[in-house]
Amino acid sequence: MAYKPRKVVSAGGELKGKIMQLKSIQALRAIAAMMVLVSHLAQSELRFVPDAISAVWMVAGVSGVDLFFVISGVVMVLVTRGLPTANPRAIGSFLYARVTRIYPIYWLFTFAMIAAYLVLPGGLARSADDLNIVSSLLLLPSSEPPVLAVSWTLVHEMYFYLAFAVVLLIPARWLPAVLLGWMSGVVAGQMTGLNAANPATYIAFHPLTTEFVLGCVIGLLVMSGRRRFGAPLLALGVIWWIAASIWLAPYEAFEDIPMGWDRVVSWGVPAALIVYGALCLELDQGLNVPAPLTRIGDWSYALYLCHLPIVALLSRLWADYVPDLIWLDNLALLAIGAVLSLGVAAAAFHLFERPVLKLTRKLGGEVFQTKQAANARTPAARIW
Repeated sequence: MAYKPRKVVSAGGELKGKIMQLKSIQALRAIAAMMVLVSHLAQSELRFVPDAISAVWMVAGVSGVDLFFVISGVVMVLVTRGLPTANPRAIGSFLYARVTRIYPIYWLFTFAMIAAYLVLPGGLARSADDLNIVSSLLLLPSSEPPVLAVSWTLVHEMYFYLAFAVVLLIPARWLPAVLLGWMSGVVAGQMTGLNAANPATYIAFHPLTTEFVLGCVIGLLVMSGRRRFGAPLLALGVIWWIAASIWLAPYEAFEDIPMGWDRVVSWGVPAALIVYGALCLELDQGLNVPAPLTRIGDWSYALYLCHLPIVALLSRLWADYVPDLIWLDNLALLAIGAVLSLGVAAAAFHLFERPVLKLTRKLGGEVFQTKQAANARTPAARIW
C-alpha cells in the first residue's frame, strides 16, 4: 500500500514547486558550519589561552565537514535531476553554477588572508614566501597546505563536481550502478596504493569521496519516493555520531583527527543517516525548521570560510593582551569569537555573496538555456 505523505503533498499526489526549497538542508548546513566553528574555537582556546574551559570532545565538531560532504552529494542529484544527459550545454551550465557558487567569495577571503600575510610578516603560521598561491586560488590538489586552511575541503568539493559532470554524460537510469562503481574505484585505489601516486590521485581515491557518493544515494532515494523510517534513522545517526566521537577522542592535536575510512564510518555514515532522516521528516511529515537555522544556513558557506582566521587571530590577541580572569575571560573569548564570526559571515553573504550569485545566475541563464523536464526535481510522493 502506498504511503500517504501529509501537508506538503498536493491533491494530485505530487509535491508542489519546480524546485523544492528544502529547509532541512539549510538547517543542516547551519549546524555543520556551527559545529566546525565550535571545533576551531575549542582548538584555539585549548592551544593559546590558559585555564581553558573548552572540553576536548568539542573538537569533534570538525565532523561538520562530513555533514557538508553528504549534503553536497544530495544537492547535486536534486539540481541535476531531469537535465538532458550527454548534453554539452547542460554540463556547461552545471559546472558554471558550481564554479560561480564556490570561487567568488572564496577568493574574497583568500585574498584577505594573503594581505594578512603581507601586512603581518612573521605574525602568522607561515611567511608569505611559503604560500602556494596559484594552487590555492584554483583549488588544485597540492602537497602544500592552502592559503585559507579550511579550503582543503573545497579541493575535494571541486573534484567531486568535476567527476559528477562526467556522470552527467551517462543516462540517468544507470546512475545507481555508476555510484556503486565509483565507490568500488575508491576502495580499489586505496588497496592498490594508487591514491599515493600524486596529489591528484590522493584526492580522487580519498575515502572522503565516498561521503559525497553516499549523499548522491540519499538524493536518489528521496527523489524516487523511497522514504521510510525518517525519525528512527535520524535518531540512529545522532546516537552513532555521539558514540563514534567518544570512541575517537581524545583529540590532543590536529593530527589525531581521523581522515581515512575510520572517519567515513564514524562520521560520514551517521551524517548520511541524519540527512536522509531529516529529508524524510520534512517531505512526508512537514518537519518545521526554526527560521534562525535556515538564515544561518544561508550564511553557512561564508561562515565556514571566514571563521578560522577570526578565531585564530582573536585567540592570539586574547592570550597576549587580556588578563587572566580564571574562566570569565575564556567565556568572553568563545562568545565574542562566535558572534564576530557570525557577524562577518552575515555581512559577507548579504553584501557580497548574494549579489554576486544573483549576477552570475542571470548571466548564466542567458548563456546556458537548458530545459529541464517538468517537475523533474520534485521528489516523488510515493514509496516502494
